[in-house]
Amino acid sequence: MRHSITSSIFAAGLMLLSWSAAAQDQKPASPLSANLGVQSVEIGEGGKETFSPAEAAAPGDLLQYTGRYENVAKEPLSGLVINGPIPSNTSFVDAGRAVSLKAAFEVLIDGESWQGVPAYKTVTLEDGTKSRVEAEASDYRQIRWRVSEALPPGATLVTTYRVQVEK
Repeated sequence: MRHSITSSIFAAGLMLLSWSAAAQDQKPASPLSANLGVQSVEIGEGGKETFSPAEAAAPGDLLQYTGRYENVAKEPLSGLVINGPIPSNTSFVDAGRAVSLKAAFEVLIDGESWQGVPAYKTVTLEDGTKSRVEAEASDYRQIRWRVSEALPPGATLVTTYRVQVEK
């Protein structure tokens, strides 16, 4: 069964964008223009990848998200935190993750705080005791980049990451 993927799935609230900029007389509605797109990824012979619009997805499909964040202000933007959604019924795939500026990559796991990778989760053992173990990428519920460089006026920050639709 195919699941429809529409822009409404990725509506406001899926990305947290925070920034600080110098005070201005006239501030635009938002100093950051954001666009998150999704494409289907097909891996062919020899590992050659082809991309197509992701209008629908089936179990096992690989999807790539590309975020483009343009500074439309007249001042550099610093302190950017870019969140990437991991939709329900999908799992994060670490291959293909990239960001165009220097940034710390962090993940959120159920019951845990934001953390860098390798990430850890708490599990309950058979005897009832709790233990910390390294989490798998499939445990990630959200991802984010804490950008450590200022984004100059007119510049665009690009992020990419992948998820796989669960079987």
